[in-house]
Amino acid sequence: MNPFGRLIDIIPVIAPLDLQTARSGDYVSLKNWQGALVVIFKGAGTDGDDPTFTLQQASAVAGTGAKDAAIITEYWEKEGTLTAVGTWTRVTQAAATSIAPGDPSAQSQAVYVFDVPADRLDVDNGFDCITVNSGDTGNNAQLGCAFIILYGPRYATAPANLPNAIAD
Repeated sequence: MNPFGRLIDIIPVIAPLDLQTARSGDYVSLKNWQGALVVIFKGAGTDGDDPTFTLQQASAVAGTGAKDAAIITEYWEKEGTLTAVGTWTRVTQAAATSIAPGDPSAQSQAVYVFDVPADRLDVDNGFDCITVNSGDTGNNAQLGCAFIILYGPRYATAPANLPNAIAD
């Protein structure tokens, strides 16, 4: 069974860009989903230009009332030459709004993944949209991108019939 459309949807939030400039991601609605995996890919950069990625929540995809979401307690990473790294490493932290992989994250290729269950957002105050932002990595080029894999649709369907997650 193909899980695309029945179990998941994939939404780009930061197109592949140079992360030496801070990047703001597009918001994605979780109204019709149980949660989201935030996936960040980055190329190798310069030692000391370590990236930081921050999760924000909002009450609409326009970023209405945006605020940080301090719910990240773990993330998974692969760092190094990605075509040679076959296993994930689990990183745990106190509940935080950001992930800030340490050395050697800047000079390594990497992929980072963290889970955002929809019910962990401030749903009592109408927050059901998320994005991830990238902080300025420093003075040297470091390409990166982020996308969100929505999972657990309320109504499984074909990909062409999925609810639009970038509109309210």
